[in-house]
Amino acid sequence: MNIIKLLPATRLSLMLLVFNQVHANQLYETPVKENQFSASISAGSLMTDNAEKTLLEPIEERQDIYGLGLVADYSNWLVDADVDYQLHAQKFSEQSQADEEYADGSSVLVFGKEADPLALELEHSRRMLLRSPEEVTLLENQQEREMISARPIIRKRLSGADRIFLQGQASKVRFIEADGSQDSKRNGATFGWAHVTSKTSAMMLSSQQMDVSFDQQPDADYRMVNTALSYQVQLRKLDYSVQVGYNEISPETGEKQSAPSYNFSLGYASGYHLFTASADRQITDSSFGNGNLGNENPIPGSDGLSQNLGKIDRRNMALDFSTDAICDRCTFSVGASLVDDEYLERDEQARNNYLRSAFVYSLSSAAKLTLRVDQSKYDQDVNQVNREYTTDYLSLEYAYRFNNGFDIRLFSRKEERDGEGEVNNYQENIYGAILEYEF
Repeated sequence: MNIIKLLPATRLSLMLLVFNQVHANQLYETPVKENQFSASISAGSLMTDNAEKTLLEPIEERQDIYGLGLVADYSNWLVDADVDYQLHAQKFSEQSQADEEYADGSSVLVFGKEADPLALELEHSRRMLLRSPEEVTLLENQQEREMISARPIIRKRLSGADRIFLQGQASKVRFIEADGSQDSKRNGATFGWAHVTSKTSAMMLSSQQMDVSFDQQPDADYRMVNTALSYQVQLRKLDYSVQVGYNEISPETGEKQSAPSYNFSLGYASGYHLFTASADRQITDSSFGNGNLGNENPIPGSDGLSQNLGKIDRRNMALDFSTDAICDRCTFSVGASLVDDEYLERDEQARNNYLRSAFVYSLSSAAKLTLRVDQSKYDQDVNQVNREYTTDYLSLEYAYRFNNGFDIRLFSRKEERDGEGEVNNYQENIYGAILEYEF
């Protein structure tokens, strides 16, 4: 069992991804995967007592939400495909916002197997982000970030325990319905050597060069070179990996910058408990952010996006624990994460602390009740002026799945945001229902 979830599409995690593929290919037989396809259609309505999320003259409103979903997990002798998309249309009865359509999801298409000398990975994703971290989470304050990547790979087996590889990368970042000021391109290559040290462990040495260019701000272009050494152990109940490296950045204008990099991951699974922990440091920018990783947290974030384009020295930490030991019908989970950003071109720092917990109780094989408590605390230090915002979510959901493919969800949620000043503070109560059919 591989417990550790690595971060795809970032520089360091791409190295770890290749490292994992080599490790898994040489130590374990590839399991036969059952192909899965599903599509869904949904319609729902919610009532809110504060549609504009404000303290001044709140508006009651009905909001209708329609959705289409597509999930596919397919594999044959040549291709592996993983697809997960949700298309949404949201309408506002009192016109508190303009009606909106948007997409969220990702897909990965891989031509060639891990034992083949040649392969090609194609990846696409769309995510919703706040335009800036101080904005309230209205739909009109969010925008879609789209990423498209192509990664050709050449592999050469040197011995039963050694392999070298060369991986290219061409990526484009685009913000839908925006002015293009944050759009960027990334082109580069990674060369590495992987060595299996035992039946349960492997190591990898790699070097990467990445050229980053911005469509409308060429003065912000830069080149980054990274060298890293990785080591991973995979046991029956325990996984852990360690990666240490060094980044050097050569901007189009200005002096060179350098910083260490690291990525630590730990996972443990027993009969009732699952525990994961991770910490990493990486250089990114306000256009690329975390590479459009999926976000299971209900409180939207900006992922470093701000009005000013720039490079970010980012540190991430996360802890998660879940257990089924409390009772036969329930699962309890709790987690915490920290994203600490230092903007390299300007006197600005930002920190986002996130706390989450969930309690799921199965009333029957078809019905369950879910209680969630989430809190996001955002601190921003701009020119030695501190801004702090805390957002709390409390939600309760009842879900029932019928035998004919239909399921219904009844939910209620309370949101509260408190920060310095009253401009973006609010309280909101929401309740509603969603009917979904899965094909």
